[in-house]
Amino acid sequence: MNNGWFLVQTKPQQEDRALENLERQGVNAFCPKVFVEKLCRGKRKVSKEVLFPNYLFVQVDQENVSALSINYTRGVNRIVSFGSTPSAVPDQLIAQLKERVDQSDNSMITDLPEKGDQLQVLDGPFRGLNAVFSQIDGDSRAIVLINILSQKVRAVLPLASLSRSSNTNVRVV
Repeated sequence: MNNGWFLVQTKPQQEDRALENLERQGVNAFCPKVFVEKLCRGKRKVSKEVLFPNYLFVQVDQENVSALSINYTRGVNRIVSFGSTPSAVPDQLIAQLKERVDQSDNSMITDLPEKGDQLQVLDGPFRGLNAVFSQIDGDSRAIVLINILSQKVRAVLPLASLSRSSNTNVRVV
């Protein structure tokens, strides 16, 4: 294993534990996190989540750290390898990720529509019609206004059956 950055698979939801234990061993580890907006009990909630669940990056100094010590670190599942060769991650990619994560301190990723957003109905009796988002109704439904016979009709539809008109489902706010 050469010096450089490598991808490490962690145990499910143990990225923070693996990161902490690797850093205790003197390994330079990086786990990019972003703010994500989701629905929780019908309300919008912002939380900081791992960008790549179950994965983090480590920078290995071959003289001080062995691959075995990384593989046996608490929270780590294994170093991602192809055959017996660990897959190296380009330094440029890590630099770009760090830059993006630093820039997005105040921004968040969301796929939830805002009031007034133009949506398209994907299935059900209103399939193919355009709708205007009004508000969230519970964890999985939305109240929308659909233009039928030149009148705006209020309808409650599953969020899964709605899509933004402009093919962008996830946006950074």
